[in-house]
Amino acid sequence: MKKIFLYHRVSTEQQAEDGSGMARQADLLQSYIDRTRIVESMDDPVPVVLEDGGLSAFKGHNFLHGQLGRWMEEVRAGMWDGSILVVENIDRFSRQNPFNVMGYLHDLINHSVAIHDVNMNMVISRENSAMLPMVMMQAQRAYDESKFKSNRIRAGWAKKRDNAFNNGTIVTNKRPKWIDIVDNQYVLNAKARIVTEIFRLYQTGIGCPTIAKTLREMGDDWRFDRIWTGEAVHKVLRNRRVTGVIFISELIRDYNSTDNPIDQKRYEMNVYPPVIGEDEFNLVQQLLSSRRSGKATGGKRITKKRNDDGSVVTDVNGYPTYDFIDGGKITKSNIFNAVCRCAKCGSPMYHNIVVSKRTPAKATSPVVQEYRYIRCLNERDGLCDNKSLRYDVIERFIMEHIKGLDFNTIIQENRINPEVELIRLKLEQEREHIREYEDGIKRLRNSGKKVPFDVLVELEDAQERLKALEDKQATFADVHVDLDILKHVDLDALYDVTNIELRGRVENELSKVLEKVELHRDGKNYVITFKYRRVDVLKHVLMITASKTPVLVSGVCIETVGDTVAYSTPSFDIIVVDGGDLCFQPIDDEPLSIIDYSFLMNYVDGTEGADVVAAWMKHNMNFLFTR
Repeated sequence: MKKIFLYHRVSTEQQAEDGSGMARQADLLQSYIDRTRIVESMDDPVPVVLEDGGLSAFKGHNFLHGQLGRWMEEVRAGMWDGSILVVENIDRFSRQNPFNVMGYLHDLINHSVAIHDVNMNMVISRENSAMLPMVMMQAQRAYDESKFKSNRIRAGWAKKRDNAFNNGTIVTNKRPKWIDIVDNQYVLNAKARIVTEIFRLYQTGIGCPTIAKTLREMGDDWRFDRIWTGEAVHKVLRNRRVTGVIFISELIRDYNSTDNPIDQKRYEMNVYPPVIGEDEFNLVQQLLSSRRSGKATGGKRITKKRNDDGSVVTDVNGYPTYDFIDGGKITKSNIFNAVCRCAKCGSPMYHNIVVSKRTPAKATSPVVQEYRYIRCLNERDGLCDNKSLRYDVIERFIMEHIKGLDFNTIIQENRINPEVELIRLKLEQEREHIREYEDGIKRLRNSGKKVPFDVLVELEDAQERLKALEDKQATFADVHVDLDILKHVDLDALYDVTNIELRGRVENELSKVLEKVELHRDGKNYVITFKYRRVDVLKHVLMITASKTPVLVSGVCIETVGDTVAYSTPSFDIIVVDGGDLCFQPIDDEPLSIIDYSFLMNYVDGTEGADVVAAWMKHNMNFLFTR
């Protein structure tokens, strides 16, 4: 079908947005077809407009990405044989190398498609072959102009880069949200504190979604442009521009090549004023890579607010507004992730939240109540008979015990070594992988299924990686634990699950101190065993009665020094030398407690290496308490 096509093009986005170039070309081409009346010879008298706004004809973008390129494919397919393309000038069609232009014209001529150059009052067609030299001259002029302009722009950017690197002047107006331009210099603005706060919060152990919620609650002064999300926080943490680095790309073209190949050169220069130091940034990158992914602790889902007609509700700046699906404040319910283990089967224990609707005795309507527990993973699957324990009781007595610890017996407080923290995180990750493999193998065997060879190989590989990490950790003498937060934390503030920053910091420091906390429930009695990192010779055991008002019933400290093992309770000590000789020592001025005695006797009964203690205590119990 023969039709008239009017082609308008401008090179820059600004020209495309203001429309001046497009409008001028449209008026000129419409005037041309009205004057020449060329539409009367077409099958369809209505012209078709092709527009490419902000696409370079020198780089060939209008053929690669624009309407003109799609139209050329249709021409080559034979859809528009005998048609006419009207342009303001041949350089609107292409500013590429004249040989490229010749190829395009060849495709058009083969399908009897003519080009009308309005400015030159020239028709380019097979019948007007005499116009070809003039067309090539026009194409060469356009190509030389664009090539000269491109080289000049490259030289200008090179000068800007040199000035920025040597004198600290600006390279481009495009910049991060925390940077302003003052007197041709990059300077930090008030939003830099947001970046600092994001990095600080993340290093306390708080995840990206929780940081995002925290920033949203701090108000509009603590946001960039749009509402904070976990993804947006993660991008800030990954953005090297916070260290002062600017990234600039330069496209280098081979103008003499037939396919005009492009080589991209990338520059990294310290031009911006830094917000975060290199060491801190690098540590955060390694923490981001090492920390296990998982559900955000206490995270709440958000959704866009909508009007009755379904349209999105926006704020005064035109941005969407959001509601929390489950409402309320974000919480951090569990501060013992990956620390608690079942004392009966060794399986991980998880934080279990139960929400129920009940009607209290003196109430007239039901109320919704939330109950939190620590539960064995194998017990959930019917593979262990340990019972769930009240989380609030466990958290309270663990923290009270930690606050009263003599930390000199379990850690050495030294200067900060970021690599130690990274190794610690990797060790946790590898140990968790091994536990997952072992739990999976146990489940398969309990169900009578064969364990795949690949799983056994993966377990062996993980154990080798763990050994290598432990060897590397042993080479470090420096361990940094924030003892101030553990010794002096306000427990009332800590027990507030909405205090996510404090709870995150405490969780982070606890993970440096505690290897694991083993939990066992016997009726209303909870037994808590503390095992510490880098200390194999000391552990503490507590027994709590979890009644309406939980109380600490007794406690044991078990310390090993060479071949000597000391069992210490509030009312007596038992010292075992060389696994055989046993010494019983009551505490001065303290009556011998049957509770302390029974607790230790039951605890060591069946404990590996404590057979002598258990047998002695059973044999002498009546004698000691009837004496």
